[in-house]
Amino acid sequence: MSRIGGAIFMLCLAASGAWADGAPKSEVTPPPQPLPPQPLAPAPLGVFGADMPPAGKLILSIVPQFLGRSTSLEGARPVSSQEIVATTPWFFDPRQKLRGVPQSALQAVQTVQLAYGVTKVLSIVVATGMTEKNLSFLTFKGLSGITPLGMSYTGTDSISDTTASAIWRVYEDPINRVQVNVGMSFPTGSNHNTFTLLQPNGTYATTRAFYAMQIGTGTFDAMPGVVYAGQLNNWSWGLSYRGRFPLAANPEGYRWGDLHEFTGWGGYSWIPGVTTTFRVTGSLEGPIRGFDWNIAGKAQAANPKFYGGQRVELFGGATISGKLVGYENVLLAIEAGLPVYQNLNGPQLSKAWQAGLALRFKI
Repeated sequence: MSRIGGAIFMLCLAASGAWADGAPKSEVTPPPQPLPPQPLAPAPLGVFGADMPPAGKLILSIVPQFLGRSTSLEGARPVSSQEIVATTPWFFDPRQKLRGVPQSALQAVQTVQLAYGVTKVLSIVVATGMTEKNLSFLTFKGLSGITPLGMSYTGTDSISDTTASAIWRVYEDPINRVQVNVGMSFPTGSNHNTFTLLQPNGTYATTRAFYAMQIGTGTFDAMPGVVYAGQLNNWSWGLSYRGRFPLAANPEGYRWGDLHEFTGWGGYSWIPGVTTTFRVTGSLEGPIRGFDWNIAGKAQAANPKFYGGQRVELFGGATISGKLVGYENVLLAIEAGLPVYQNLNGPQLSKAWQAGLALRFKI
């Protein structure tokens, strides 16, 4: 009987362990696991400070951008070249009128950008590149009158100014995030570029290029900004502000006006890895303060007061992840747009269009 009692005792112990909490251990339901966080939808290409690399990751971006200008505006009113040379005084001697008018301009910027995630909430971004500017310019004959003489096709190129910024995420919840950025622009680009133009007497002269044709500003500029971004399911949206403030005049005696840029955008992710975006941007920029004695041509672009103004632009774009074709660490972003309102300190060439793309590699 002692053997039978021992067997019964061991059986009872096994049963009590297997039926703990009223059910066999093999049938206990594991607790639900939290869902992984939703990947952040990328912001439009033209928005700075919204996208941050993961901690410990480096993102290399190659960003070509193109911008075209045409049609001179005085305020919001288009003005002809003949009206400009007949009525607009020369900056250095108001008793004389202008003798040349820019017709169109094309700018190409090739930027290389490095972004590194220091921590989950802090990243640094450094960017530089090359800029090329091309200009078509109409010269009028003689010291006065509205008789066209001929066209000049000229341009400038140089290394661009270099920028360095830090982005800090100050708030985040499952839907919203707020990030601030503080940056500085360094005068690595040239502001001594020259070009050759046809003169009113029929000769050609090589002089220092207009302010708009210079590649660098020659100044150290503060560049603060803030971004709010949100995301819910397939929809994303955001608001941003970024400014640019020259800290002092450059050695030539001038600095560009303060720039304020405000952006709002919305996006929709059609499938994982493909997001389309729409954004509206409003900017306000002051005229150039001071002047360069060597930029003295009788043309509107040689007048520092004929810069800056107000502008509203619309852009459409898309971002496509390389994981769709087997390259998960590659991202392509494209965007293009045009202005819908411009009120410029002029006469001044107005902006006609802008387009760009970015190829990003996560390292």
